[in-house]
Amino acid sequence: MNNRLCMIKCLKTNSNGFTLIELIVVIAVFSILSIVVMPRIINYLSSARDNFLILSTIVTKSFDDAFINNRTNFIVFHCQSKENEISEISNPLFERTNGISVAILNENSEFIDNPNKLLKNREFPDSFAIKEILLPDGSSYTSGNVMIPVYSSGSTSGAIVHIITSNEEEWSLIINPYIKVPKVVKGYTTYEDIK
Repeated sequence: MNNRLCMIKCLKTNSNGFTLIELIVVIAVFSILSIVVMPRIINYLSSARDNFLILSTIVTKSFDDAFINNRTNFIVFHCQSKENEISEISNPLFERTNGISVAILNENSEFIDNPNKLLKNREFPDSFAIKEILLPDGSSYTSGNVMIPVYSSGSTSGAIVHIITSNEEEWSLIINPYIKVPKVVKGYTTYEDIK
């Protein structure tokens, strides 16, 4: 009987488990860490990189399509803000916001979406906002639609597109007149910066 009693006392005093307080403290520490770290992980894995890749690919492919099909493509940047003025052109292509389209002129001189499936309209989420387009002539557009022609010779007039991502970072997509692959740069870039 004494052996049995001694064994029970030894089990109670030599238990190697965690107390309830210790478990609660560990759970609280993990909770605080997850609250601090999760937004950073979400921002890191966000779709901003995917959207830049899609945007750059559509611009690059529009150069190829114009050259191969011997026609002029029009890259249409749809700003996040709609234009307040009523346009004379009633075309669903120009009703879009916060996205990119590639248009061509049909036989009736009307703008239509490019039939190439790789160049179909792409709208971006609010976490990837097209805020401004700068043109080489110095004009700046923050609302509505901006058309950049891509000629069959493989050239364009160029543009700088300013984008704000979900974590309020500014980015610039630079479309060079003679280089088909656009350059993505962090920060607000103007034509004076790239000269």
